[in-house]
Amino acid sequence: MPRYGRVILLLGLATLGAALNDNDPCTNPAGQPGRCIYFRECEPLLTIYSKPIVSPAESKFVENSRCGMTADRKPLVCCASSNPISTGSRIQYSLPKPPNCGVDFQDRIVGGQRTGLDEFPWTGLIQYRKPTGRFGFHCGASLINSRYVVTAAHCIKAIPRGWEVTGVRLGEWDLDNQIDCQEENNCADAPVDMAVEQIIVHEDYNPQNKAQYNDIALIRFNRDVQFSSFISPVCLPIDSAQRNKNNVGTRGVATGWGRTETASASNVKLKVELEIQDLQTCSNTYRPSGVILRDTQLCAGGVRGQDTCSGDSGGPLTKLDRANNFLYGIVSFGPNKCGTKGVPGVYTSVAKYIDWIERNMQ
Repeated sequence: MPRYGRVILLLGLATLGAALNDNDPCTNPAGQPGRCIYFRECEPLLTIYSKPIVSPAESKFVENSRCGMTADRKPLVCCASSNPISTGSRIQYSLPKPPNCGVDFQDRIVGGQRTGLDEFPWTGLIQYRKPTGRFGFHCGASLINSRYVVTAAHCIKAIPRGWEVTGVRLGEWDLDNQIDCQEENNCADAPVDMAVEQIIVHEDYNPQNKAQYNDIALIRFNRDVQFSSFISPVCLPIDSAQRNKNNVGTRGVATGWGRTETASASNVKLKVELEIQDLQTCSNTYRPSGVILRDTQLCAGGVRGQDTCSGDSGGPLTKLDRANNFLYGIVSFGPNKCGTKGVPGVYTSVAKYIDWIERNMQ
């Protein structure tokens, strides 16, 4: 599209959402606080606009950044600058809502299949430094806004002695390649490695408890990540209707690079479709091993050969709702042999921890 075409598009869309005035506080599509200002004054959006090729996700981000217009019909956008609004001494981040999260992708009938390059762009990998000085990826995570991923607490507190969380990789697909391509002219951007500024583990998590209650943690980056077609956040079930929704009998999709049926880790991001199971029935399955589940957990799977596994810990279980994907589960634990018939995997129920997530984002 010619550059002037983007300006016309922005102007036209701005007329649809006149709500704020110049310099009013606002929240952009990434959940970042900012100010409603002239488009030409917003450096982050101008950076996107000036790129030779703008991805659909970037174009949508610019469009959804509109926040009003001036009396003379000049477009205003919500701009999160290098000095955004702060509460106290820290910037306050919020969770994005549709259509600014959980972008849907098609052709996802699954059963342990490879994902597409741009599928599930919220799925991240946690990197660890080991006592030997080597690095490795051993847990998953889900991007929930430009500054945070959510993962399992046991990926932080139940790791081998001497291991240290050093970063989160986003936009990855094939760990064996620096630039991932599915076809000659279909290549992804290079993955992005984000450094860790802070880790917040649920205060009531106990790694010694076999039932793994409160198995949830947040990782805060030391800077904001820029969204693209290959890096964007998943939606969280924020609204009360979503929090209280009974998903038993419906199907979700788990993604990760964990062990496959060959018992080796996958170099390519995989997806598997799993049915969400009745919690009480699932708890009865685990009871003989001394595990009693709570309503802060959910179960999915139980079909032979279709399951998440060890390296998927902390990764997402998402459900499609209309055009957006919502994070309902975080991979917690399961049977010793992944994909055991009649034994579902156990996930942290994200809907039960929305208040905790919002309270602990700074």
